[in-house]
Amino acid sequence: MKKLKILLTMSFLMITLGLSAQPKPEKKAKKFADEITEVLSLNKKESQAIYEIQVERFTEIQALRKTYADDPETLKEKQRALGKKVFNQVKNVIGKERQQQWKAYKSKN
Repeated sequence: MKKLKILLTMSFLMITLGLSAQPKPEKKAKKFADEITEVLSLNKKESQAIYEIQVERFTEIQALRKTYADDPETLKEKQRALGKKVFNQVKNVIGKERQQQWKAYKSKN
């Protein structure tokens, strides 16, 4: 009985740690939005739009990874398509010039 309790406790602990180790899309999106807002001096409306785009992006990536876990080639294709979609959405919010500034900043850092 004691071994069973220990086993259950260890299992619960491993599951809890595994779940908490996965970053939440909202947290990752906020970090991204905060960085791009600071670098490009975005206004609140632009910053919020970037945040929403990124939440959607990170949520979709998680879903794609679950769906195509056994098919890495399809996963790559789907992620590439998602990347193009997000690129265009961000460009629509911040414009081509600031997107190039962001790209230059990211290549340096």
